[in-house]
Amino acid sequence: MTESRPMHSSDLPAVVDMPPARRWTAATWAIPGLLMLAISLVQAGRPVLSWDEVTSAEVSQRTVGQIVELARNLDAVFGCYYVFLHFWSGLAGTSEVALRLPSIVAMAGGVAVAAELGRRLFSARVGLVTGLILCLAPNTSRYAAEARPYAFACFFSVLAMLLLVVAVRRSSLYPWMGYGLSVTLLGLSHLLALTTLTAHAVLVGLVLLRERAGRRRLALTWGGAVAVALLPVLPIAYLGTHQESTQLHWVEPITLGRIRAMPAAVFGSREVAWLVIGMVVLAAWRPLRLLAPMAALVLGPTLTLAVVSVLASPMWVARYLLVILAPLAMLAAVALTNNDKFGRTRAVAVLLLVAFVAVPGQRAVRTPAAKVGPDYRAAARIIGEFQQPGDVLVYPPKNRNIRAGMDYYLNRLPTRPADPLVKVPSAETGWLIAEEHPELPEGYRRIWIVVGSRVADPVASRPSLRPMLTAEYQRIGLWQPKRATVALYERRG
Repeated sequence: MTESRPMHSSDLPAVVDMPPARRWTAATWAIPGLLMLAISLVQAGRPVLSWDEVTSAEVSQRTVGQIVELARNLDAVFGCYYVFLHFWSGLAGTSEVALRLPSIVAMAGGVAVAAELGRRLFSARVGLVTGLILCLAPNTSRYAAEARPYAFACFFSVLAMLLLVVAVRRSSLYPWMGYGLSVTLLGLSHLLALTTLTAHAVLVGLVLLRERAGRRRLALTWGGAVAVALLPVLPIAYLGTHQESTQLHWVEPITLGRIRAMPAAVFGSREVAWLVIGMVVLAAWRPLRLLAPMAALVLGPTLTLAVVSVLASPMWVARYLLVILAPLAMLAAVALTNNDKFGRTRAVAVLLLVAFVAVPGQRAVRTPAAKVGPDYRAAARIIGEFQQPGDVLVYPPKNRNIRAGMDYYLNRLPTRPADPLVKVPSAETGWLIAEEHPELPEGYRRIWIVVGSRVADPVASRPSLRPMLTAEYQRIGLWQPKRATVALYERRG
């Protein structure tokens, strides 16, 4: 590798030749990082756990052996996260905030690292504006307060890029070791986030085009680092590809309408999304060689998921593309921070506009029913208010999330109805679904039925109970919180 020298605007790419900063510019990353942490903590426990989060909560209480057994059958791509959450919840507890706190810290770290990456690639002002845009986007708050690994994928995607920038400029071993470790953790947090490696290839390719000496060494070093980093991910990838039919069966095919809706779904706000994309278009007038790595960080994951969704299996899901938020914000920041006399004023004005249009989205992600799935908390509150000794609880058969969600919130009550249909708990089956008895024993005075959607006839979810309930019981209560139905049946006489 050649020695560092002062950066010129025509260099390709600029980051390779950037000299070490003469002073520590901690404010560039500390301000956005701390702001993101503060924003994410605001009402972090208010939204009810989503149907994916209740799976995280349930699996985290299993033993490590049970989690490994589950990963062999299902959710292998989340196995490492479940193991981490198992140990974390053993220390911090299982409240909504406790389960979400690791993701909150990871997202705050991702914003801070993105700001530092912007400083190293462009300038301190670009880095700061990048971080502030990310703080304002509603979905950074939405997925920060989410007990799933998506915030970790966002963090490791920008960390890997930053460490690659450092490793390319230096010839020592430690930056490359850090880069390889970050790529491993990126793959373990979410396999699809490895599509960001296309941007790494672009960055290394640009360096190879510019440098005359050390090309072979750099190419071999980067290729070797990636190959070694991916070795621990291969077993997860193998299991994940063989579980695709059960893991992604719910994803709808990609359509033009879903493509048009994706920017709003990624940002959590249509207005914020198109404001940022508009600024990205303005940034395209800059020299492409300076923007290529960030453009690849956007286009690589997006095009990969689109092509795979068309040719193989549908994967067009907004949360799988959260990794493109940081590079989009950085490209927008480049457009905002021209070095002219209006640059600072323009940046402040646009940030205030983004903050204004982001307010409805920021409020929406903090409502009690903001997450996807039934309002388990409200359903459990209803049962807690009207239950009597001897009550039993029945769910639809072979349902993974309604029982896990209700158990999470019912276990907070002093007492709760029994669940007599469970024969083998889900934790002991190696799956996410409990093994059940085929029939409900007779003799119960009152029976609760909870369904994970709003239905007019709750008994339709358990047809085998209809003869008994029709002949011997009457419905004395029906409640319908968000995406849920709670019904109470009492024996006649």
